[in-house]
Amino acid sequence: MTDTALLAVILAGVAGVLAGRAWARALRGGDSRSRPGFRISPHYSQGLHALSTGQLNLAISELTKVTRDEPEAVEVWQVLAHLLREAGQVERAIQVHQRLLAREDLSRAERAHVLASLAADFRKAGFLDRAAETYAEVLAAEPRNLQALLGLQKLHEDQRQWREAYVVQTRLSRLRNTEASLVLGHLQAEMGHEQARRGDRAGAEKAFETALSLDRRVFPAHLGLADLHAAADPRKATAILEEAMKASPERAYLAFPRLARLYAACGEPSRFVALCERTLQYDPHDWRARLALAQHLRREGQDEEALGLALRAMEENPQVLAAHLETLRTLGGMTDPRRGLARYLAAAEHAVFYRDPHVCTSCRYRAEDMIWRCPQCHEWGTFVEERVGTGSGVRY
Repeated sequence: MTDTALLAVILAGVAGVLAGRAWARALRGGDSRSRPGFRISPHYSQGLHALSTGQLNLAISELTKVTRDEPEAVEVWQVLAHLLREAGQVERAIQVHQRLLAREDLSRAERAHVLASLAADFRKAGFLDRAAETYAEVLAAEPRNLQALLGLQKLHEDQRQWREAYVVQTRLSRLRNTEASLVLGHLQAEMGHEQARRGDRAGAEKAFETALSLDRRVFPAHLGLADLHAAADPRKATAILEEAMKASPERAYLAFPRLARLYAACGEPSRFVALCERTLQYDPHDWRARLALAQHLRREGQDEEALGLALRAMEENPQVLAAHLETLRTLGGMTDPRRGLARYLAAAEHAVFYRDPHVCTSCRYRAEDMIWRCPQCHEWGTFVEERVGTGSGVRY
């Protein structure tokens, strides 16, 4: 996890603790019960400063000193346990939360917050059954507890229990009074893919169509629906993918391989050439359209044209291995590859290689392929392709 993402996660957790405390005070109806004066401790100030600057271990060290001097400081214990979990010291976090739950002076809201945090500890440690039981305990007492509902949804997603996650997300949307159609759509798409793998074509089609009724930008639903119709009705599958490209033009390249096959199945391979050319007119920097067209022309035996497109794709996004491989494949099929090889070497000298061109806009997690749900921050639809241009820095 990057420093920025880690700090965001930690601050969100601290905000949760403080919100829980505010709720507890409200439920106590102005109860003036006070905690020891830990706020005057220099270790408390130093701990907060370390936390704000991303120094996780130092923050843990300083706040641990506060709890030794002020063992009644519930807020500090809660923040400390959260930091321990984020630092990978899950066993210590569990122990802290269990000690807090043994206290008799916690309010109902405080106890619910600690229980939900304990469930997060169990989830982090891989004790998924215990995490589910603990979230259920919170929700039995407080059915509208957002912290527990959020944690339970992520737990269901981790276990690929898409239907259960969908139900919880629906509850969350109602409680928050916010629109979550994109997330709900992605969950429906996952249900559709799962049903397709089981051979339930009708169920898969219904799930994909439901996903698109929620949000037309759910690209995997378009892909799944097209795959269902590809063999029996390639024209219908083609129309589905063309609609997908209109709904999410930034994801259009994901449909290229399928469209190349479908246009060929329809007996109209020239439509793929026209599609790539239109895409390049819209975005001259679209290296994937150039690469897809290069692959198509190479298979058609038009090596010179294919080589030029592959080289342009490589120049546009030089760190991408696929462009280099396609260039070399094209050179390998040419009668006299020497001139083309010289062009390739000249372009490759300026290339910057890395294997993870996709990045999560939420937490900066990187991946080689497009991922619909970030494995680090668990957000949906946050991955974009990061381009490192030869003279223009980073582009998205």
